[in-house]
Amino acid sequence: MLYVTTYFWERVLRVSGEASDEKAMTGDTHLRAELYLRGDTYGTFDAQQQVLNRVKRLEANGVFSESMVAGEWQRIRTMAEDKRSEAIQTYEEFKDWARENGHSLEPAFERRNRSYVGMDRVDDVVVFPVVSLAIYDSDDLEGVFPCSDEERTYTVGDALEAFERGDEHWLAQFDSLSVDRTDPLLEPGVDATI
Repeated sequence: MLYVTTYFWERVLRVSGEASDEKAMTGDTHLRAELYLRGDTYGTFDAQQQVLNRVKRLEANGVFSESMVAGEWQRIRTMAEDKRSEAIQTYEEFKDWARENGHSLEPAFERRNRSYVGMDRVDDVVVFPVVSLAIYDSDDLEGVFPCSDEERTYTVGDALEAFERGDEHWLAQFDSLSVDRTDPLLEPGVDATI
């Protein structure tokens, strides 16, 4: 059961597991999944809870060895208003991966300008999706979901289904991007138990 002590229960779910040299999902390479859930939306709690339950089942079945709920992820972030730059840094890391793979983060992630009535001020903002998932192998970013190419959109559900059916080659369709971290950029921000 998920216990949260704050209304905005946004978090990063960090999940660790095993994968092979060919970016497969079984073998001897350490996989980490970071699941980002937004808490400033109405009517999405049940769907987000279902995603958490799927990850919990994958952990119970030995696909992932660890899961931790932590962090914050708001709908809109600006460089000027965000006192923590980690959300934007995470987005930039995801964007770099997408560019390397010939993919786009849109329409799930949206970068746009926000203006204010009666003011000359315009901010560059990122609108984050309700659910997103990043898969890491040590300090290599293997995949970000949702993402899209010219032919299709790869959803969080697609990634979870691949793990659930034990598809060892599903991640191999994506090129990895080396990043300089092995833990989520977003610090734990809520007390929660999964």
